[in-house]
Parts: sequence; C-alpha cells; structure tokens
Amino acid sequence: MSKLPKVFISEPINSKGIEILEGKVDMVLAPDTTKETAMALIADADAAILRATTIFDKDVIAKGANLKIIARTGVGMDNVDMKFAGEHGIYVCNTPGTNDTTVAEHAVAMILALSKQVIFMDKAVRKQRWHERFSLNQIDIKGKKIGIIGYGKTGRATAKFCKCLGMIVTAYDPFIAHEGLDVNFSDDLETIFKDSDFVSVHCPATPLTHKFISDPYLNMMKPKAYLINTSRGDLVDEQALVDALSENKIAGAALDVFKEEPMNAGNPLLKFSNVVLSPHVAGSTKESNERIAIAAAQAVIDALNGRQPPNICNLQYFPATENMLNEKNIHR
Repeated sequence: MSKLPKVFISEPINSKGIEILEGKVDMVLAPDTTKETAMALIADADAAILRATTIFDKDVIAKGANLKIIARTGVGMDNVDMKFAGEHGIYVCNTPGTNDTTVAEHAVAMILALSKQVIFMDKAVRKQRWHERFSLNQIDIKGKKIGIIGYGKTGRATAKFCKCLGMIVTAYDPFIAHEGLDVNFSDDLETIFKDSDFVSVHCPATPLTHKFISDPYLNMMKPKAYLINTSRGDLVDEQALVDALSENKIAGAALDVFKEEPMNAGNPLLKFSNVVLSPHVAGSTKESNERIAIAAAQAVIDALNGRQPPNICNLQYFPATENMLNEKNIHR
C-alpha cells in the first residue's frame, strides 16, 4: 500500500475542507502556531495549509524538502516568503473571492458600531447609565463621506454597501484603472484623509504600505473622523494612532488587525472607549470559512496530483525554465 502524502495544517479548517482531503492525504494538525512547531512538523510534509498566524519564512520553508504547495486560507500573503518558495519550485496559492464580501460586511458593521455608539451604549445599559441616551454622540451615516484606500474586490464590496447606505464614496488606488468604475476616485491620498468622515483601509501588507498610516496622515483627518482597518495591522503605526486618539485628533477607530496578534494585554488601544476591536475575524464566518477551506484543500489536491492549482501568487520567482512551463499551462 502506497504511503499517503502528508499535509501540514497550521490551524483547524472547516470540515468541508477536511472532507476533500480525507482518505487522500495524511493530515497533521499543528498543536500551536509557533515557528518551532512548524519547523518540526514540516520536515516530511508534501503540502501545507496556512491560516494567518503561522509564519512560513525561509527557515520554515527550507525544512520542507518535499513541499510542493503552500495554500493560504484567505488573500493576505505576508506570512509566507513567496520568493524563497518560488525559487525552490513550491507553489504559494491563496483563495481570493472566498471572503471579500465577508470582510466588507465587517467593515460596514464597524462603521455602524462607531457611528451609532453601539458598544458604548450597550455598556451604558448594563451599568445602569440610562442617561447616556441623552448624550447624542451618535451620528447618521447617510450623506457622510467615506474614503476607501485600496479598491480591489474587498474595497469594491465595501463601497457597494456604503453607497446603499447613502454614503458618499471616494476611492484611492494607484494600481488599478479608474475607467468604468462606479465611484469617485482621487489620485491624492491626502485628499482622502482630509475630506473623509470615515477612512476604510483595504490594502495588502507590502514594503510600500508598511506603517503608511502614521502621524502625517492621521493629523490630516477631521477631529470627527474615524479610521477603520480590516486589512493588515502592519499598515497602521499603532503608536501614532494611540497618540492621535489620546490627543482627540480623530473621533475613534475600529480595528480587526494589529501589529502583534494576539494583542498584548498591555496594548494602550484597549483603554479607549471610542475604539472598536475584533480579533482578526473580519473574513471569518461560517459560510466564508467553508468556502476558504474548500478552495485551499482543492488547491492542495490539485498540486499533489500534478495539476496546476489556481491562484498561484509566486510564479515570477520560479526558475526561468519551470516558470515558462507553468505560464503555458496556466493560459491553456
């Protein structure tokens, strides 16, 4: 009886993904998300399915001598060294289209939570502070301006929801063509921060976007404006945000992602009542987790059976000859 290929799974995935893998591979679920555990378990793995927390850098990938594919559940790829993997002929795939609307819904929920003071009012009722109903810090969002930074699938889904709520949408994205799109565009990022009542960030983590939201842009925001980040914690300079909140330079923020995850108990963001926090769950619902797990599992099965998996993110780093062959296969 031939030995089944081994698949390393960094964190539990939806049962629908497990069903696709069952009987076809030997699944090994990591007991934790540390680098040390990943290095210990990846040694004889043929494939890996990663969620957001486990880091696959050069050290980890180099241990996986048999690796053929690293499938990332979700879109962000900042926890994988794609260049090193590509240079060693290892596919790195993600699962776009599986949770774009899910993240957009979460971003809009955060906008509503901030504007309607939902969490603050909930706590007021629980603490018998009924008089807070007269504080009138809540605002309408109809007619308010929202600036969306990054107009990929998630940014577009967010814009669609916001337009339905009567918000005025302006987008910024220097990497896409603006023709034919149904929102106002600004080529000036300063305008987004200066004019918007809400700024929602939908960018990947790259060297270009690392901590790009810092003092200069935060200082441009209106005192009654809010910042929403459901993309990557790496995009925001957290200390600069803490300073802006402490000095009342902005009205508040809503964050699903952070510089360090899990968030440290001493993080100063925890002290602000005008900050809404969630534990990197914007893209995670029952439905989206099912779609994501199915897509990642199927990519693994494809690669292990010699088929071209979809959504390869690192072909440009493959050795030249192999890259040419892969490109031909993709465009058949």
